[in-house]
Amino acid sequence: QSPWLAYVGEHDGRDGHATLVFEHAPANDHLGEKGAHPAHWFVRSDPFAAVAPSWAFHEELVLPPGETLARTYRVVVADGAWDRARVAAHLAGLAW
Repeated sequence: QSPWLAYVGEHDGRDGHATLVFEHAPANDHLGEKGAHPAHWFVRSDPFAAVAPSWAFHEELVLPPGETLARTYRVVVADGAWDRARVAAHLAGLAW
């Protein structure tokens, strides 16, 4: 469980790298009167990379009829292979 995750990929055998960062908004962990529901990710890298928010990772998330669930996410597409410190510093400088 983490508020963000990143994939770093190589495009070719030389210097073609990119970083994709996926981040949950802090407000995603709070549903007001419905209580908290922590943010989780569904991730895989084989046979291809995939990332998706998973609202029912450990337990069912029940919404009564007529209710809605709104979540906010950020996706950063960066040139180059960013390490954990660079991603964290970049995200810390962004406002929701």
